[in-house]
Amino acid sequence: MPNELFSNLGLKNLPESIAVQLPVRTVESRDFSKWCTGKLGVSPQFVRQKLQEFLEEDHGGGCATLIGSGLASQPVESNGALACVLAKDDFVICGLPLISECFRLASDGQAQVFSDHLDGQSVKKGQVLLVAIATPSQLLLAERVALNLSSHLSGITTYTSLVVAKIKSTCEALGAMQPTLLETRKTTPGLRTFEKYATRLGGARNHRHSLDTGAMLKENHLRAFGGVQKSLETCIQNVPFLTKIEIEVSNLNELSAALKMGANVVMLDNFTTDEVKLALQMRKEVNSLAQFELSGNLDRKNLAEICSLGIDFLSMGALIHQATWVDMSLQLFTLSGSDI
Repeated sequence: MPNELFSNLGLKNLPESIAVQLPVRTVESRDFSKWCTGKLGVSPQFVRQKLQEFLEEDHGGGCATLIGSGLASQPVESNGALACVLAKDDFVICGLPLISECFRLASDGQAQVFSDHLDGQSVKKGQVLLVAIATPSQLLLAERVALNLSSHLSGITTYTSLVVAKIKSTCEALGAMQPTLLETRKTTPGLRTFEKYATRLGGARNHRHSLDTGAMLKENHLRAFGGVQKSLETCIQNVPFLTKIEIEVSNLNELSAALKMGANVVMLDNFTTDEVKLALQMRKEVNSLAQFELSGNLDRKNLAEICSLGIDFLSMGALIHQATWVDMSLQLFTLSGSDI
């Protein structure tokens, strides 16, 4: 058992507050592979390649601190260490598989990883989230990339879960239909797969992942292609058979044309409450099958008023670009008699 392993490692200066939390579950490489295919829907190689690029960016031409201290040149068998990843805030954890794989990549697969937590769980300040055993240099080479990714993603999941909870409680209090919360394509280049996963984990549903996963006629498309009617008519005739078509409208005249042309989803961009009410009545009269998505700085608006309207979807780019990183740290403890 891992706890027996830890007790035999001769841990130096390990605080009791950490010692009593040492995990019992071994995190295997196959756990990461299952997470990639089952939770992200991508190959493990795709994620490993991204992580390798992030690590190489951080390492540059070689860590000057490790080279200067001589740690990098010490033999593996005489220089084992244990790294504890600690929560410094209360939050919802996201990205544990990325942390574990960073340690494995930086150690050429030698790191042993343990955790009793799973993505999506609420954690408290001071809790041990994950433990890795390798050499100090291997652990330190992975530290910043591992913590940065999980801190960023956990911030998104935590913020999303708070918004979802607020929408649910507000709708229950009003006796109103609960709209589905969506994020947007306002993501960090290179991190979209992970950031959208983080919003799903927080209880939101994903909007389109990329430009090829749905036709979306926005204001600039309408200007370029000749207005609502012409744009929709052309799009309906040419998009792949299973592709949904969404159109953004900025006024009731555009909405009327979109409903008559048969758009699947209509985005009401920055509509006032009174305009949304009129839009809902128009939908009832013209095209009851169309779904409405409300968008436009929703994080700054009265949520109770929005939830009372009966909209199908709320899209908030703020779930990602306004989320604040959570705080977590890595504490390193050396081992005696280690054969790591």
